[in-house]
Amino acid sequence: MEKKNSKKLISLALITIIMTGAITLGFLTKNGKIERLAFAEETNTEASLGSLDELMEGLSDYPELYQATFEEENVEPEENIFIIPGMDATLTLRHDHEEEEICTTMTPQGLAVNNEYLFISAYCHTKEHNSVIYVLDKQSGSFLKEIVLDGIPHAGGIAYDSNHDLLWVTSEKGDTAQVITLSLADIETYDFTACSEAIAYTDSIELPDIKRASTITVHEDDLYVAHFDDEETSVMHRYLISTTENEDGKEVHALDTGKSTEEASPDDVDKIGKEIQGLAFYQEKLMLSRSSGRKKDSTLLSFDRLKENENFTDKNASTEVTMPSYLEQIAVDGKQLYVLFESGAYPYRDHGNPSVDRVLRVEIDTLFAE
Repeated sequence: MEKKNSKKLISLALITIIMTGAITLGFLTKNGKIERLAFAEETNTEASLGSLDELMEGLSDYPELYQATFEEENVEPEENIFIIPGMDATLTLRHDHEEEEICTTMTPQGLAVNNEYLFISAYCHTKEHNSVIYVLDKQSGSFLKEIVLDGIPHAGGIAYDSNHDLLWVTSEKGDTAQVITLSLADIETYDFTACSEAIAYTDSIELPDIKRASTITVHEDDLYVAHFDDEETSVMHRYLISTTENEDGKEVHALDTGKSTEEASPDDVDKIGKEIQGLAFYQEKLMLSRSSGRKKDSTLLSFDRLKENENFTDKNASTEVTMPSYLEQIAVDGKQLYVLFESGAYPYRDHGNPSVDRVLRVEIDTLFAE
C-alpha cells in the first residue's frame, strides 16, 4: 500500500511540474520573453490580426482618426492601410551566431516614406535577432524585402532625407546615442536572401549631447532627434545636415556644418513633453505622437508658430487628437500623415484598444479639422 501511495505522489508531483512548466512557458511566450516555435521560412506578409472590417469597427471609437482614414472622398478604405509584414515571422540573423533564422517577436518602431517606398523599422523583443527595416511598395502596399541591420538597435526612429537620398536610423554605440544612414542605392540593391549578411552603413555619427536617440525626422535641411522620457519633459535636438569629403575624397555626411563626420553637437535644443514616440512637420505645424502604455489612449499633439516657439510641451499644444494605445512614429508625405502602432507585435497584441497591425494613412487637414 505504501508503495502504491508513493507512486501516486510521484506521479502527481511530475504532473504538477509539467503543468507548471507548460503554464510558465506559455506565459513567457505570450509576453514576448521567449520566441515562439517557428515553422515559416520567410517573412510573413499577411495581416496578423483581424480583417479590415474588424479594424474599422475597432477604430470607430476614435472618430477623428476614423474619418481621416476611411472617409476620404473618392478613396476606398483599403487604399489607406498598409499591412505591417513580419509580425508573425521575420527572416533575419540570429544575433549571437549570425545565421539566418526566423524571429517571431519583431516589434515595429520607426516609419518613413519617399516617392516609391514605405519603410518600417522593427526590433526583436527577445533581443535574440538582428533588427530589421521592412520595405514596402508605397503604391500597392506590397512587401518587397527586409533590410537586416547590424546588431540589435532599438531603431526607434527612421527618417528619409530626399536631399541626399538617405535613410537615417536611430541607434546607439555603447551608452552613446547614434544615428546611422543607409543610401537609397544600397537599399535598392541589397538582397538578404542572396547574401545572408547585414547591410553596410553609409555613415555613422555619435550624438553625445542627447541621452538617447529615440525618434527622428528630417525637415528641410535639418535632422531633428528627440529623446523619449516616460516620467518628465524631454528634449528635441536640431542638426544641420551637410556633406563633406573624407581623406580618400569620398563624399560623406555630417551633422554640424561639416565639422565632424563621426560626432555631432546640436545647432538648437527645444523642450518637448514626456512619452514622445514620433515627430513630424507639416507646413507651420509640428506634430508629436505620444504613447502612454498598455490600454491607455495615445495622443497626437499639434503645435503652431514654429519659429516663435521653443517649448513644445502640452501647455502650448494647439490641437490634441486621441488615438489608440501603442502609437509609435508618424511621417508626413504631402498632405497625408502615415501613422504606425506597435500593438500588432505578438508581445503587445492582447493589450491594444484596439490592436492595430496596419500602417494608417490619413488626411492631415481632416484629422485636425476644428
